[in-house]
Amino acid sequence: MVTVKRVRSEPGGLVDLMFTEQGWTARQIQGSRPDPAQWCAIGMGAALLLAWLASVAGLDSLVKVLLIVAGVLLAAAAILVGIDFLGTLFGVAWMAGSALTRGGRRQLRAQAKGIADDLMEITKGPEFVAAERVLAARVVPDIRGTAVELRLDDGSTRRYLRKRAGLVEPFQQLLGERLSHSA
Repeated sequence: MVTVKRVRSEPGGLVDLMFTEQGWTARQIQGSRPDPAQWCAIGMGAALLLAWLASVAGLDSLVKVLLIVAGVLLAAAAILVGIDFLGTLFGVAWMAGSALTRGGRRQLRAQAKGIADDLMEITKGPEFVAAERVLAARVVPDIRGTAVELRLDDGSTRRYLRKRAGLVEPFQQLLGERLSHSA
């Protein structure tokens, strides 16, 4: 059994792939990484902790530098949160404006259906895909790494993307000649 960790899946988000001789299982990774504003707050906390340790050790010049770093990170976090808030306001205003036209309402309904479908995928359990179900598969170079695109017998498609090496080999071993390489 081979496991490939942290693979971008379409649909499905971030998954771990576990390969067996019969197929593979895509297990969703719950949770996500902190956004940039949270990283700024974490960095600010670390800088304040280091400043406190430096003050205990009597290194006054280092304390000043670390307090300046903490202040800059606080300002960056505040700016990022403000930009996020403005984006939310503009998004709500755009949706409200679109809801005034018939075509806009249709478009919003279609987007809402897509959002509901995405939310249903969030709570999905591990998915096993048998190798026999794959009709066609190809390896596609992508700006973000290497992608494996699969067309299944029910007409659905799966796309797995990983920046680091190690994604193609298990699919090659499992699918053999059915996996083609695109240039």
